[in-house]
Amino acid sequence: MVAAFRNRSSNGSAASRPAGAPPEASATDLRMTRHYQELKFATFEAVLELFEARGLTAEQIGHAQLREEIAQALSQIAPRDGIALNSAERSLLIDDVRNEIAGLGPLQPLLLDPSIDDIIVNGASRIYIEREGELSLTPVRFRDDEHLMNIIQRIVSPIGRRVDEATPYVDARLPDGSRVNIVIPPITLDGPLVSIRKFRANAMGPQDFIRGGSISREMLGFLASAVRSRLNILIVGGTGSGKTTLLNMLSGFIGDRERLITIEDAAELQLRQSHVARMETRPATLDGGREVTARDLVRNALRMRPDRIILGEVRGAESVDMLQAMSTGHDGAMATRHA
Repeated sequence: MVAAFRNRSSNGSAASRPAGAPPEASATDLRMTRHYQELKFATFEAVLELFEARGLTAEQIGHAQLREEIAQALSQIAPRDGIALNSAERSLLIDDVRNEIAGLGPLQPLLLDPSIDDIIVNGASRIYIEREGELSLTPVRFRDDEHLMNIIQRIVSPIGRRVDEATPYVDARLPDGSRVNIVIPPITLDGPLVSIRKFRANAMGPQDFIRGGSISREMLGFLASAVRSRLNILIVGGTGSGKTTLLNMLSGFIGDRERLITIEDAAELQLRQSHVARMETRPATLDGGREVTARDLVRNALRMRPDRIILGEVRGAESVDMLQAMSTGHDGAMATRHA
């Protein structure tokens, strides 16, 4: 897909490819070469120095201008270091530098791959992905744990979360809705751990479940009737079994004239009704704001004139309040719980 990365020697001849590289190295193979990584970070640092001299940040300039700034820096650095790039390699490197400046570094291409459901980082050098329920190790790497920690801080800072030795684990959410869990040393022994459950942009519909063999037409009809009849529904299953996906699908049978209150730790539900009030729990904030738990939100939701309360996941003391609500006239509640 991408021609071999060419490091020119002093007399201008092309150096040989890394040992074991195929004649036409893939984009991932190319990214893993030492010369490519050195050029990427040299360009990255040059662009940051340029922004610092101008008093700019990546957030203050547009996507097109950022790419142009990276391309100009690359045009100066590559010839200086005796490196020749073809157009595909140049475009790939510009994208990767942009990901380091304004994205999530090596994780960004994985986040953009629609076939990947989960991304699991076990330290800087072991990154796994899940496709169709199967985990596999990728060749993607961070430069070191410091590089990984910089990306972690980029994840948590915009949403007011903190992760450090005093608070070594945190739940967060990416702008696209993907859920993130982060644990760092001293709790972890082999570097920072990051788990990302990617957000599905397009929720599965009833026919998708039938075509995939996940549900029969008769079972779907029964569950649809249960939702329309305002029965309380609890979906129980193991991690990654599709509880939230099923809840999303069943919520489509709720009438559009009902007021729905959703409560989640990290917003994942994709309700299509017009009258939806969404709430999300919150840990204690950096400025001293108190934690807001699911139990707090369930109790508050009862005062908000809900037609239905929908919990993304029941896992603690809020289960008592939810059961009380179900048995005192708040019919049609829906929730998930781990098996």
